[in-house]
Amino acid sequence: MKFKQWMFACSMGLVSFGSFAAQPTDQQVQKLMKIMNIDQLLQQTILQIRPQLDQQAYAIVQNTVKHEQLSPQEQIVANQLSDKMFEQSKKTVSWEKLQPSYQKIYKDVYSADEVQAQIDFYSSPVGQSILKKAPLVAQESMKIMNASLASSIQATESDFKEINTQLEQLQKAAQEASAK
Repeated sequence: MKFKQWMFACSMGLVSFGSFAAQPTDQQVQKLMKIMNIDQLLQQTILQIRPQLDQQAYAIVQNTVKHEQLSPQEQIVANQLSDKMFEQSKKTVSWEKLQPSYQKIYKDVYSADEVQAQIDFYSSPVGQSILKKAPLVAQESMKIMNASLASSIQATESDFKEINTQLEQLQKAAQEASAK
């Protein structure tokens, strides 16, 4: 019986020892982020979302003016809105703003060994090749997500129209009841 207790205690010690893996240093995390070119990936991502911002600006102006085809002047306004949205997005996701958050996330999530393994891998030719393809994967994923979101937005717009019709009917019935 004592042997089983001793084995249990030893195994618990090993489990708890494994859960206290060394935290990566700031220098390790900074090296990993540099090798991964995270700052450049963010810049590329911002450039890739520009068409979506253009579409959003166009839709906002369409909703405001209440017609499908924008006049040349309205298109200029939509372009200006898109430019402002783009500049704001660049400021919001600038590396200077996000780097401290990334640093904390990487230190909190990965052990020193895991960060070092990533440094080793992404320093290799295969790792660099994968990193270079990451923006393309993100772009293609974004296309799929945007298509899904577009159909969701259309369904939501249809739901809003239905709800507005119901509310108008209720409002009309309430007015008729108060008039009697």
